[in-house]
Amino acid sequence: MASPFAAQLDTNYCPEDDEVLQIKSILVEPMLRLRRLDDEIAELQRAIDKLAEERDGLETFVAAHKALISPVRRVPFDILQEIFIACIPTHRNCVMSASEPPILLGRICSSWRAIALSTPHLWARLHIVEPPRGGHASFNAVVDEKVAQRLEIAKMWLGRSGQCPLSISFQSGPDEHNPFPTSPSHSLCGQFLQALIPFAPRWQHIRFAIPLSAFEAMIHLTQTDVPMLETVAFHPQSHFFHESMKWKELPILGSSRISGFSITADCFVFEKSLLRWHQLTDLAIEGPVWRSGLSIDMILHTLASCPELRSCKLAVSGIISEIQHSLVELQFLHTLELEFGNVALTATQLLDRLSLPGLLNFTLNGNRLPNGTPDAQLSLASFLTLCTQLESLKIDSNTFSKSSLLDSLRSLPSTLRRLTVHDNTHGLSKVISCLDDDVLAVLTLGCPSLETLTINFCGRISDVALLRFITARMTGESGTTLKHVKMQVNRQMTLDILPSLKPFIESGLDVAIDYFGPLPTDFSPWKGLPDVPYPWSLNANQ
Repeated sequence: MASPFAAQLDTNYCPEDDEVLQIKSILVEPMLRLRRLDDEIAELQRAIDKLAEERDGLETFVAAHKALISPVRRVPFDILQEIFIACIPTHRNCVMSASEPPILLGRICSSWRAIALSTPHLWARLHIVEPPRGGHASFNAVVDEKVAQRLEIAKMWLGRSGQCPLSISFQSGPDEHNPFPTSPSHSLCGQFLQALIPFAPRWQHIRFAIPLSAFEAMIHLTQTDVPMLETVAFHPQSHFFHESMKWKELPILGSSRISGFSITADCFVFEKSLLRWHQLTDLAIEGPVWRSGLSIDMILHTLASCPELRSCKLAVSGIISEIQHSLVELQFLHTLELEFGNVALTATQLLDRLSLPGLLNFTLNGNRLPNGTPDAQLSLASFLTLCTQLESLKIDSNTFSKSSLLDSLRSLPSTLRRLTVHDNTHGLSKVISCLDDDVLAVLTLGCPSLETLTINFCGRISDVALLRFITARMTGESGTTLKHVKMQVNRQMTLDILPSLKPFIESGLDVAIDYFGPLPTDFSPWKGLPDVPYPWSLNANQ
């Protein structure tokens, strides 16, 4: 629509008095037309609303009838049961939460609830958490109510499991305000154990992280009371283990079917245990290594008594000693995880005395001694050379010096498919990481079967080197092409390599690269204010 004021529109122009009158006269007809259009739109909108209302009614009618012929209504009862069972977590026990099965399944409809309640296998796995106590009476009153509720749920839950073997994990711990064995929280733990003990004949897998004194509630149980027991994990929550842990007063450890055992290294005493070591297939003696860890002698003595082991996790002390133990062969062991305090000679002492012909998965975590000491040059070369079937390796880069890391990587067996390297030196200003471009250069030339590479928190691997590595591996020059590359980079991006990798990604390569730049300096204009924005908020309390 033409206007004599077209040049002044959308500007800051201020019209004169006579121009104001002219503008008003120009707008008379457009405003009448605008009003007529609004009336027409309103009339059409009323027609649309009427049609929409009719459509909604028809849609409701159709949807209700379609629901009657929905395929899920025709699924047989036993098939639905199997589907429900497949929804249950397999890597852990079920929790008391309506956000996941089996409780969630009972909240869909009445028929599904009936199926869930009549399927014992859904209720055969349970994780129980004892509510923590605080220092205030009002808070503890709420805790008492929550304890009573969880006790009732636990009994009802396990009561629905029929005659199924049970997997139960129970998490407790010393009270923050009363960490000693006389703490009232232990009596709460005892209540939970008393609720679980009637189901002991059906215990198959148990994991109890409870105060040390609470184990007394299980002393009266004998081997005949736990005929189905296969795996046991005891993780006492206390700092006073050896003085009061009475292993011989726990006869259930002598059960004839136990094949898996897990415990913290603090309270591990080989001689006092009633376990049938010769039949164990899974063993975990865990840390933390800064507080405890087994000596090399104790580890070798224990492993020599477990010839059937398939998987093993050990916390190893950093104490170097004269070892007289002979070579230990574990021909069935496929998974080994070692966590050291200080690695170096302690790792060498152990690995040199192990023969693991069937090892598939190996994890080594720990810290090497400072540079310049004789023990700083740990190399896995001789050990890896003997692992002719190894498929997965996980290591900490700071376990090695630069030369020993490269030496170990050059010795990777041709069977290796998955490699994970974690850099623990990030954030340590005086420690230079040995995880750099040279590492990728070694992996480019060797390890022909490598499919998955995961590197966490590296800061010295360049984008150019990463692009060169992936390109070389994907062109087939070094063997099997990569399937997964996952990087957490502790620096800013210098080169966006994803466009160059697009052809490989389209052909199936999974690439995930996350950059975590350094935190900003403390020159924040928000300092002292309660609503400091990210990323300055990360330093707000420092």
